[in-house]
Amino acid sequence: MTPKPKREPPPLPPDVEEFLAYLRDERRASEHTLRAYRSDLAAFIEFLSLYQGKKDLLDTDRSDVRAFVAVQTRFGYSKRTIQRRLSSVKSLFKFLCREERLARNPARLVKGPKLSRRLPEVFTQSQIEEVLEGNFNLIRDRAIVELLYDEGLRISELAGLDIPDIDFSKGEIKVFGKGKKERILPLSSRAADVLKAYIADRNSGPLFINERTGGRMGVRDLRRIVNYYLAQLPDAPAVKPHALRHSFATHLLERGADLRAVQELLGHASLATTQIYTHVEIKRLKEIYKKAHPRAERES
Repeated sequence: MTPKPKREPPPLPPDVEEFLAYLRDERRASEHTLRAYRSDLAAFIEFLSLYQGKKDLLDTDRSDVRAFVAVQTRFGYSKRTIQRRLSSVKSLFKFLCREERLARNPARLVKGPKLSRRLPEVFTQSQIEEVLEGNFNLIRDRAIVELLYDEGLRISELAGLDIPDIDFSKGEIKVFGKGKKERILPLSSRAADVLKAYIADRNSGPLFINERTGGRMGVRDLRRIVNYYLAQLPDAPAVKPHALRHSFATHLLERGADLRAVQELLGHASLATTQIYTHVEIKRLKEIYKKAHPRAERES
């Protein structure tokens, strides 16, 4: 049987390509982010053509955007996917308004499906210690896991580190977050010790290198290594690098850290993003209360 040929996605209008170029060149969006925007906007452009009969993006009105949300729901896409696609569409029209190609943003007042808030998956402090005190195949692997938790890094931030970004004399580490935004973090003494042993006599180049090729380790390789060691932990709440970042923030708040300080350490643009960790702390307090208070079971 002849395999069914793959349908080529429709070409995107010049306005959309310019928006993607703006995200890439000015906002310094990652390749992963650009692929997500391109996919979302391709779905919207195809919808306008097939369902609304519109060939010009600038002819879009609010009813078109509302219909797009409704069709996505009818097709069975998750609420999170629909909300992300709507956000991409809103960002596109915001850009076109700023460029004075549209008088108003037709998507601005359109609401997507309400998302239920998911609490981050977090390790206990004893679980973290069990992972860090375990057996590592290479000192490099220990340094990878240590940095993710001690500094609360994103896996992409870890992949982008170079040796000169580590200042042992000042006890600092320079990190480039989303949009290439720089932040300086305090380097823990334990992480510093592990890094010194790993770097040895190297003083330039990527921090984490592939032992086989000698090149910089990418996000995929780093994630695979972290997942391997997290999977060794019995009853691990999650097997993914970002859970270490969640644990970093939660443990700081549990020990009395200021919310705005945690926001700066994580590199969050909005305090609202950081506030999710206060919900994690409250959830834990409730669990402790139910287990320890003699009247909690009857009252609950």
